[in-house]
Amino acid sequence: MCGIVGWVGPVLDAPWETRVRTMVTSLAHRGPDGMDFVIERARDGSALAALGHCRLAIIDLASGAQPMRSAGGAIVVFNGEIYNYRELRAELTASGHHFISHSDTEILLHGWQAWDKSMLERLRGMFAFALWDPARSCLFMARDRFGKKPLFLMEYEQGLAFASEIKALLSLPGVSGALDRAALAAYFTYRFTPGPATLFQGIRKLQPGCALLWERGRPPQEWRWYTPPDAQPLPQREMPADLVAAFRQELETAVALRLISDVPLGAFLSGGIDSSTIVALMTHLSGRAVQTFSVGFSNPAYSELPYANEVAAYLGCEHHPCIIAPEHLVSLLPEATRFRDAPVSEPADLPMLALSRIAATSVKVVLTGEGSDEVLAGYPKHVFERFAPLYQKLAPALLRRAIIEPLIQ
Repeated sequence: MCGIVGWVGPVLDAPWETRVRTMVTSLAHRGPDGMDFVIERARDGSALAALGHCRLAIIDLASGAQPMRSAGGAIVVFNGEIYNYRELRAELTASGHHFISHSDTEILLHGWQAWDKSMLERLRGMFAFALWDPARSCLFMARDRFGKKPLFLMEYEQGLAFASEIKALLSLPGVSGALDRAALAAYFTYRFTPGPATLFQGIRKLQPGCALLWERGRPPQEWRWYTPPDAQPLPQREMPADLVAAFRQELETAVALRLISDVPLGAFLSGGIDSSTIVALMTHLSGRAVQTFSVGFSNPAYSELPYANEVAAYLGCEHHPCIIAPEHLVSLLPEATRFRDAPVSEPADLPMLALSRIAATSVKVVLTGEGSDEVLAGYPKHVFERFAPLYQKLAPALLRRAIIEPLIQ
């Protein structure tokens, strides 16, 4: 993962270089392979933009450094990966665009020139980026469809600041970091803070599937560029004759796209259906042993390590199992808290942090099965969600307030 920071606003007398350097340094843990920033005025002199980046190099190690500038002067900072960048590059090259790198980052610069804001609909990947166009005096930023990559915003002095993590915004002068009590109440209710709010007053999330355009003298224009299919009417269409085969093809394509890398990659393997399927596809597609990493616990009742070991042996993986002691997890709490920027209700990030450090000694990228239970309704609780409308009908509001809800508070 990489980290991006910056701001855009009127030209004011301030130590801009010191500020952006502090912001990007606060995210050094996100990108150990490079760190840089640029500060540039709009061509008409009406605004100033600063963009910083710390890099975890995955594709085009030699010439993919950021911030990246186009021949026309646009500058981009980008966190993520565009999986279909080769297809988009071929399309843009055929229409006369000249590329100077093999990086997926450069696709954003040429895409902006060719397709403007509509380029978002062509991108397949996970991303958060900010693009400054000095010729148009505008800053364009966006997040991917499901918000895999974070982006936080803060409006200030007729301008806008942004960062991959809240801590970078808190480093700016005059930012109080005051608690948003309404957001705190929501956190205690839902066990997370619903967007766009954060626990800090004045700092918000750019929502998943949303974009923002800042132009000097105008309020920021923010819109949703992607709506999930289940939130909109689906057109009548013919379903595949074999749904299982169709799903497998989609999954295999998704895994193949994520194997595009100029650095070693591996996988986190829990032994469950999700990660085991991904490792099996990686083995099939790559034709070689996959490096896998698994974490277990000293208490067998909570450890999935035996399942992971069995899958790794069956698939012929280069397997790296480890057992985490309780005291080790406790020792990780202070550092994990600094990384989080906000409280989390599940402590799963603690063993994940330990496992990531072990994996980092062998590979730079890992594929995981995270999120599949949510997408495919794999948790037992999902079975009961179908009964929610029935509960609303059979349990009147008075009954819920008087009897049922006090029992679960």
